Amino acid sequence: MGQRRSRLDRHAAELLALRRAGGSLAQLTRWLRFECDTAVAATTVRRWLDRADVGDIEMVDGFDAAAALDRQRARDRELRFPRLAVSSIDEYGYHVLRLRAQGASIGECHRALRDEHGLRVDRSTVSRWLRKHANGQA
Repeated sequence: MGQRRSRLDRHAAELLALRRAGGSLAQLTRWLRFECDTAVAATTVRRWLDRADVGDIEMVDGFDAAAALDRQRARDRELRFPRLAVSSIDEYGYHVLRLRAQGASIGECHRALRDEHGLRVDRSTVSRWLRKHANGQA
């Protein structure tokens, strides 16, 4: 009775080449997902690499592991975009900045948002918002 074959076996040569080229487990996992349409967990890839018999695997001619890793890294950079979150304070920011310019404390700005606008945010949120929008006057 033979050993059960893994679905990673058909990509064995490429996986080993990518690993030798410096690819991390996360990069190998993403390469499998995007290039080979094979979704597996990083732990599955690690276990497969641990028990892979390197001597039985033939290297593939024409596979450029460095170029594949470069493509993967470029794809990873595209996915890491800055978060463009809108703060709930933005709608009332003019009021907070005006109060702050008149000498109000962060606590007073916080209470004004709560009492006058019904906005329930933490005091530290007001402080961070002011730090970003009031040129460090918070």
